[in-house]
Amino acid sequence: MLTFIAIAWRNVKRNFRRSALTVSIIAFGLGTLNVSNALYEGFHDKMILNAVKIFMGHIQIHAKGFHANPTVEKCFLPFSTSLYSKNPRIKGFSDRIRFQALASTANNSLAVLAVGIDPMREKSVTILEESVVAGSYLSDEKEKKNQCLVGETLSANLRIGIGEKVVLMAQAWDGSLGADAFEIVGICRTGNPEIDRSFLWVPLLSAQEMLSYGERISETVLLLSASSQVLGVQESLKRTIGKSELEILNWKEIAPDIVQIVALDVAMQRVLMLIISIIVVLAIMNTMLMAVQERFMEFGVMLTIGTRPSQVVGMVLAESFFLGLFGVVVGLIVTAIGFTCFRVHGVNLASFSAGVAKLIGLDTTVYPLLRIKQVCISSFFVLASAMLISFVPAIKAARMDPGSALRHI
Repeated sequence: MLTFIAIAWRNVKRNFRRSALTVSIIAFGLGTLNVSNALYEGFHDKMILNAVKIFMGHIQIHAKGFHANPTVEKCFLPFSTSLYSKNPRIKGFSDRIRFQALASTANNSLAVLAVGIDPMREKSVTILEESVVAGSYLSDEKEKKNQCLVGETLSANLRIGIGEKVVLMAQAWDGSLGADAFEIVGICRTGNPEIDRSFLWVPLLSAQEMLSYGERISETVLLLSASSQVLGVQESLKRTIGKSELEILNWKEIAPDIVQIVALDVAMQRVLMLIISIIVVLAIMNTMLMAVQERFMEFGVMLTIGTRPSQVVGMVLAESFFLGLFGVVVGLIVTAIGFTCFRVHGVNLASFSAGVAKLIGLDTTVYPLLRIKQVCISSFFVLASAMLISFVPAIKAARMDPGSALRHI
């Protein structure tokens, strides 16, 4: 068999130009596939991370039914901070009160989504402090509890600025009307149009007093060290808390639209992989069919002197394997070059910012994320496809009639 492998290697080198073209097609196809997959992964990772760090967190704890219908009546007493601080997988946590309110100024009135936050703990969960583009962040001093932050678009719609007052009115927990005046100390630009248009943040203590909550809260938001730990921490909290009147949801359950977008992109990746594989397969099949067509007399001589059809098939498959292997090696080099280039410069989606801001936040530059497992699967798939498609010309060569092959011109 080693003799036929040596012949196969000679045949690959014999028509260098055709072999080089086939290797280039395989390399370009594999490199394109791997780099595009890395960019898809980078986009997904950035989209999830920004959604989690802008407001959502990895895990949220609510009163039962609050996520589906967030009303002021659905609240609960917070747990001891040791429940979260002793878990090394929990990077940060923050208690909140989330409620709908009417925001009124001297110029305008609008319905808003108000969020009562602990200013210090919120820093460990979200990027709210970093999103302040004018003024300052909320103070944790009790005497400055009547401060608020507003989204950039909301401040423009209310026609108010730093230092001006806004009055919030909302139904309190006991059924009364809660109202309070807040001074705007900061304007936020998160990059998410919905948040910037309708969100307003106040200190947690102020929200509790306004809604007659006492020490109650609407939700606890947790940020973990890694997204891969979400399910483990969620199950651990369910076992520890074990209260039927509470719901513990992960980010996938809170934002199924993001999960659907990722699933759609994964489906598009698979379609792209299929298209590139078809191109590679056709290129190799074309090369091998041409090689068989040109070597009728050679195959005729081999069959005449006693070469078995299985040996002919093995020789043609070996040629295809060499072409596929060199294509994969060069493709990995192309992948490394493309990945390095995009890793340094990224892909700036600023021209599409209006459409992608809701998905990836304020920073619209996406960097690739290379998964070694995915690269190995793509390489194996391309090489296996090259081998499988070569069975067609290999069987054609093995079934030749030696006499007819010798007389072929």
